[in-house]
Amino acid sequence: MKTSLLIVFMLFAGLSLSAQTRFGLKTGVASGSVTTNDALVNEEGVALGSFQFGAIWDTKINAKLSFQSQLLFLGKGVAVGVNTEKDKYRFAAMDIPLQVLYRTKGGWFIGGGPNLGFNLSAHHAYLGDREEITIGNEAGQVKGFDFGVIATGGYQSKTGVILSLNYLKGITNLKNEANTEWSNNVLGFNIGYMFPTRAKK
Repeated sequence: MKTSLLIVFMLFAGLSLSAQTRFGLKTGVASGSVTTNDALVNEEGVALGSFQFGAIWDTKINAKLSFQSQLLFLGKGVAVGVNTEKDKYRFAAMDIPLQVLYRTKGGWFIGGGPNLGFNLSAHHAYLGDREEITIGNEAGQVKGFDFGVIATGGYQSKTGVILSLNYLKGITNLKNEANTEWSNNVLGFNIGYMFPTRAKK
């Protein structure tokens, strides 16, 4: 994971030096769900709400296309149960979406690409009790690296204000157990702001 984070840091450092790159910030809500073969979760699982926030680097390719990378901190997971007290499986993650966006003259955009996810912590909570889930590669643990694909759409005003909707589909099976499947998905609603580029001297 350290090698992957170093590569990511070098990517963002390179983008920051580009004259065609704009920098921004975003925040919003994240609605987590899972894809699993666990019958109970499939029957009683409901969306688990959380927050997401982070930074945006957007590099212009041409008049209609841009390459956008983000560094996001967000919650993932699912709630399970039909009563008010539910089992909650929460993941704290750092995600790095790498997307190509198509933009219209009116400010609308749509696009997508791969998502590099890193699980920072995980736990199971029920009736006030909290049990930590270890990140690792052994049985009973969950994987730290979480690869997925993401699709994004939204609107950016001429002043830099962004309203967007994104859906992340997890591909990595996070369970280190035979015949057990678990991948995290997220539906996000966001507001952000892109800072203006510095004027050329």
